[in-house]
Amino acid sequence: MAHPAIKPTLLLCIIALAVACYLPGLTGHFIFDDGVNIRLNPLLRIDSLDFSTLWQAASSGGTRPLSRPISMASFALDFYFFGMSPYYFKATNLAIHLANGLLVFVLVKLLLGLHLRIRGAADNNTASWIGIAVAAIWLLHPFNLTGVLYVVQRMTSLAALFTLAGLALYMYGRKKLLDGNKSGFFAMGAALFVFTPLAALCKESGLLLPALILVCEATLLRWSAPDRSSRRILAALLGLSVAVPLLFGLYFLSRNPDLILGGYAWRDFSLGERLLTETRVLWFYLHMIVLPNLGEMGLHHDDFLISRGPLSPWTTLPAIAGLLLLAGGAFALRNKQPIITFGIAFFFVGHAMESTIIPLELVFEHRNYLPMLGILLPLACYALNPKLHLPSASLRRAAFFLLAILCAGLTAARAQQWGDTLLMRSLEVERHPHSVRAHTDLANLYDNLPPTSQVDAIELYGKARFHFQQAADNGPSSITGLFFILVMNAHRGLPVEEPLLETLEQRLATVPLGPPNMNTLIGAARDIADGHILLDPKIVDRILRAALSNPLLTDTSRNQLISEFGKIPPHIRPKMEAPK
Repeated sequence: MAHPAIKPTLLLCIIALAVACYLPGLTGHFIFDDGVNIRLNPLLRIDSLDFSTLWQAASSGGTRPLSRPISMASFALDFYFFGMSPYYFKATNLAIHLANGLLVFVLVKLLLGLHLRIRGAADNNTASWIGIAVAAIWLLHPFNLTGVLYVVQRMTSLAALFTLAGLALYMYGRKKLLDGNKSGFFAMGAALFVFTPLAALCKESGLLLPALILVCEATLLRWSAPDRSSRRILAALLGLSVAVPLLFGLYFLSRNPDLILGGYAWRDFSLGERLLTETRVLWFYLHMIVLPNLGEMGLHHDDFLISRGPLSPWTTLPAIAGLLLLAGGAFALRNKQPIITFGIAFFFVGHAMESTIIPLELVFEHRNYLPMLGILLPLACYALNPKLHLPSASLRRAAFFLLAILCAGLTAARAQQWGDTLLMRSLEVERHPHSVRAHTDLANLYDNLPPTSQVDAIELYGKARFHFQQAADNGPSSITGLFFILVMNAHRGLPVEEPLLETLEQRLATVPLGPPNMNTLIGAARDIADGHILLDPKIVDRILRAALSNPLLTDTSRNQLISEFGKIPPHIRPKMEAPK
């Protein structure tokens, strides 16, 4: 019999390995949306912990439906204790990731233990070992790296923290219920009605907690209860938490379709094209989870080819057919192989919000932070179960161990790259040459690197100019590349390139000003107000006038621009129209 200290010791070793893998990545800079959400957000720069100050910081989440106040407050606390150093923001993210890894272990141990008990094959030892295996792969998987080292995605990891805690608490309540103790309903109720709001106030995907619990109940727990009345209460509890909000949401959207459809007005894809594309995106995610490849990973995937039809590209139709086969197979295997059914359903439900109808960006790796659990649990169960096929047991265990080593090595290598900002951004451009954002990020870095000589200054300017221009060429509906060429030239005392400024004005007046372009304008207004960007007030005025003349500009965005540019000091503040 194994020594009782082996499992806790192994868990601690896995956590230590995860820390070692991620430590080199903590030295990286703030990136992409970290700027407008954190670095340039004045409300996060708190100097006291009184309620009103914290409330202002917590409410600074912009126009998001729930404002994500818990996440925003956590950023403010980081600033209060450590200043605006990305190292400590990333270190906090790593601590959250480690806590989530422990919760993954607890959840898998409880869920699998209950499942085996219900099937008459109770084996807590097996459940514990599989829990350790799943937690190890999950903690060390390189596809989870953006949820840790991309600071603003603390929103994802914090939502996952409360979701995993809610799932684990629900399983604890279910265990008590199976033991005949109806006080388990209190734990289950708290999981549904306390942890769901907590998760959602970190990020809206936390609202999926009841649906994920339903997946566990329908596939592995099978509504098992000691008596009929308990089963009825169980069904009512989940029905209230899943069916009622779902029906209300569907009714609300049917009465306000513009909440969804309006977001596509500034996208370069329609609702139908998004749904078609997401079928291929999900297969990309599955591929990266099972066979991770750093060459295909990245912070930015804005170069992902949009599906314009079932055969454009041709891989769209097989992707649709493959997902239908997965769903059909999951249903067919629900009795014989319920763990496979659970895994597929958990993965699909985990993506139900960010990979379906809501007009979000098409691809982001952090969206797999929690859904990945649905793929890893069946992998671990079938790799480590000696009863499945005894002759291959050693081979399967070795393969799973090698996967864990591979994940650790890839995460360590990727974190090393992310810790060196120039290397990280250069690799992003190399791997995603058609990405607007990858070129913009690298150009910004070159623009801000201190030159060592006059020759070096000319070379850095040339590199920055090249990548800003590439960004502008890659994205004809993007204003970022053109805007920063203007800024770069102004800082160097170079004359205004009138054709470039006119092209920028033409884009500002005609292209959809969705979040990417709005973030550029808002970030510019804040940097101008702080003195970090030095532009001729006449140019600032022309830029703002062009944006405000855009017929596609929503009233909310118009008012937001006027508010942000209104904070610029009076002597350089542009003239503005009144909000419409």
